[in-house]
Amino acid sequence: MNARKGMVTLTLLLLLSSFLMITMWFNQEELHFYRAMNAQQKFYVQNDAVLLPISRQNLNQECEKLPLDYRHSVYRLEFKNTLKNHRTSDSSSHFAWCERVSLFQRMPSRGINAGEFSHYFDPAITPLFARFLSQGNIGNYPLYWFSEQEKHWEINGNIYAVVVAEGDLILSGKGELRGAVITQGQVYQGENVKLVYNKQTLQDVVQAYRFWRLAKRSWYDFESL
Repeated sequence: MNARKGMVTLTLLLLLSSFLMITMWFNQEELHFYRAMNAQQKFYVQNDAVLLPISRQNLNQECEKLPLDYRHSVYRLEFKNTLKNHRTSDSSSHFAWCERVSLFQRMPSRGINAGEFSHYFDPAITPLFARFLSQGNIGNYPLYWFSEQEKHWEINGNIYAVVVAEGDLILSGKGELRGAVITQGQVYQGENVKLVYNKQTLQDVVQAYRFWRLAKRSWYDFESL
């Protein structure tokens, strides 16, 4: 009888020891898991401390450096950190988005576009180009922009340009305008004025009146490994 009790007790002790060993093994695995998470979090914080001032200082400048003829209107700007994780050869990064702002929302396909001002220009975008539309820029970028009060323009000779009027436009004088005319109102063309659609001139002007900027509500995002 005593021998049987001893065997039962020994069996229970063996089962209990096995259960405790399994429990300790799982606890050790869980401890390793939390240690790894803590190490990764520490690496993220260290990386963020390096990248945040860099991205804050350079975001706008880096956006402005992008080429105007880039095929897309948005660009993912990335800042890499040379700090390496001791457990991996990868480095993490911050990124934000740049957007290209264009004065022309589309390119005209014909020479005279009377009454179609709103088809090509966005009233929310146009004011951003006010400083580019001064007469001083015409030598570099042949775009003549007339306000609603400026209704008359006298042409002398042959001109390669795009002409935009926020109201009606009266073209007088003598010469040939190669490019396109876009108005909010009507176009009145003198008998000695010739208008010829020129695709190359339009392409040059449309591409010139663009710029890059940091996208609105863009953020300093952190890309995990």
